[in-house]
Amino acid sequence: MPSWCPLLCRLAMLLCVWAPCQAQSDTELPPGTPIIQLRLAGDKRKHYEGRVEVYYNGEWGTVCDDDFSIHAANILCRELGFVEAVSWSPSSKYGKGEGRIWLDNVHCSGRERTLAQCKSNGFGVSDCKHSEDVGVVCNQRRIPGFKFISSFTNSVEQPLVRLRGGANTGDGRVEVLKNGEWGTVCDDSWNLKAASVVCRELGFGSAKEALAGGRLGQGMGPVHMNEVECSGFEKSLTECYFNRDALGCSHEEDAAVRCNVPAMGFQNKLRLSGGRNPFEGRVEVLAEKNDSLVWGTVCSDSWGTMEATVVCRQLGLGFASNAFQETWYWPGDVRADDVVMSGVRCSGTEMTLAQCLHHGKHLHCPRGGGRFAAGVSCSESAPDLVLNAQVVEHTTYLEDRPMYILQCANEEHCLSSSAATATPSSYRRLMRFSSQIHNNGQSDFRPRAAHNSWVWHDCHRHYHSMEVFTHYDLLSLNGTKVAEGHKASFCLEDTQCEEGTEKRYECANFGQQGITVGCWDTYRHDIDCQWIDVTDVVPGDYILQVVINPNYEVAESDYTNNIMKCRCRYDGHRIWTYNCHIGERR
Repeated sequence: MPSWCPLLCRLAMLLCVWAPCQAQSDTELPPGTPIIQLRLAGDKRKHYEGRVEVYYNGEWGTVCDDDFSIHAANILCRELGFVEAVSWSPSSKYGKGEGRIWLDNVHCSGRERTLAQCKSNGFGVSDCKHSEDVGVVCNQRRIPGFKFISSFTNSVEQPLVRLRGGANTGDGRVEVLKNGEWGTVCDDSWNLKAASVVCRELGFGSAKEALAGGRLGQGMGPVHMNEVECSGFEKSLTECYFNRDALGCSHEEDAAVRCNVPAMGFQNKLRLSGGRNPFEGRVEVLAEKNDSLVWGTVCSDSWGTMEATVVCRQLGLGFASNAFQETWYWPGDVRADDVVMSGVRCSGTEMTLAQCLHHGKHLHCPRGGGRFAAGVSCSESAPDLVLNAQVVEHTTYLEDRPMYILQCANEEHCLSSSAATATPSSYRRLMRFSSQIHNNGQSDFRPRAAHNSWVWHDCHRHYHSMEVFTHYDLLSLNGTKVAEGHKASFCLEDTQCEEGTEKRYECANFGQQGITVGCWDTYRHDIDCQWIDVTDVVPGDYILQVVINPNYEVAESDYTNNIMKCRCRYDGHRIWTYNCHIGERR
């Protein structure tokens, strides 16, 4: 035998210990292997140490220190993506856990791929107390190219990644999809390497900035990933090491990115003119006219927030704050026949105005493009309204209310059409619920209408700053509307705020209306029009849909989270609301 063989054999054995996941990354665990997840929790200073906790059968529990060994610690650390264990600690060094003690008398040979394959008394079979909870310290070095091949990925679908809340293409809060629910990434350990992985995964270049502290707005729902560490060469954020335990993380720590985006020259085909600053002005487009390129205006018919959003994005000026249908007050020699674009309709996701629907060669602009040329104003920040789905789910109930005390609500069109012929002594059946609307954006939400143009409603004795603030609809399971309601913004104010944030808006005494960043406005279930009239609805299964700012009157950084849907069951006497969620869901 050659003299170098023992050396190579020892090297091969060492590599097998270092990277067992690499060697078997494409194979699944043997059939019958229990489905578990692992985390390091408790009173710890570093992410690579802590009390061992196991997620099994829908519940987190601990591991007893009886017969635990360095072999078991090695299996555990490698399953979490570390190269090996440094040590293990008995007697609840990292604090006492709670709930079940899932594993006791754990015996590992060191060759297992998951702690679930080690011999033990069986899951949940233990005579230990939490004073015997075991802890480990792992070597902080990562297994190169490590992917989670434990039962975590066998039982939970790999996340998909998206950006939300950014003003420009390639900017946004990082969100990942897991178990059919979108969640955020905590900014602990967030850096340019991880941000670059996200950017490349989404088809951009490397990252310009890795942003922390909820800089591009706060998300809703769970925090799916924490302490993300990437080498920078991964194809997906899910290939990086991350801690599934997001204890201590809040949405104030949501991570975000700004990606390097190839220069496409879009800004050279659009400009703003006549404004008081570079962020506002009349929209002018470079277009071909009479076989030459000329600057011309855009017809303002149907011009709105979505179109203004695309203009601001194309120019790299942030978010739209206003869309103007008259621009005569801005200087410039603009004639009615200067129109080069009409019939513009945008979804709000386009990168350029030319990508929106618009008329071709045959322009149609009845009012002309002089004083009625389209204009915009842009802003570096925007509000972002999000409805609290749990509040709706927990407060829904039915009330039968006599018609004679619903006259004001009827005048404001808060009842179904059959109420027009109802007698004063008849009753309407109302599906009532509370709504709590948070501003998770970067600037205050303010009504578009000026203070002096709010509409006074004499019956209810209040002003409406937005005629339609929310739509309430009850839909059949195939999406057909069976009942509806709407809520005018008669009192848009800061009901409560996060700690450290002061209220700015209060409706009393004809005060200013709005929702401050970090605050929320609550419409209680017991106020007028906070309902859907279901008098004519037959028993069955339905979908409750609530849409905030449905007409896009006020520009926001993200409209995808303005919609909430719940499943409902109505038996003719009671109603149940369940599975409420925000935005789209897989």
